[in-house]
Amino acid sequence: MVTEKMQPHCEVCKKPFKRKDLVHTDTMFTQIQHVKCFIYKPEFIKDTGTYEDIVNKYPAYKKAFIVSDKPITNLAVVSAFKKSKK
Repeated sequence: MVTEKMQPHCEVCKKPFKRKDLVHTDTMFTQIQHVKCFIYKPEFIKDTGTYEDIVNKYPAYKKAFIVSDKPITNLAVVSAFKKSKK
């Protein structure tokens, strides 16, 4: 069960997703990757759209993921923020 939302990043380039980034989801691991970074064969594309559209389309993503134009990129800040909320 997800208790707080997280800022996901592309599994390939490691950059956090911004609201209007074009992304694919895959049929194997249900990962989100930037369209330009997608490492699997085209037949493994499950869905395509902006990051915001994909998150809003799938309830599990919407419940768990942050959608922002200014994603948190500093992992130390993210970690400190989580600790301070407890």
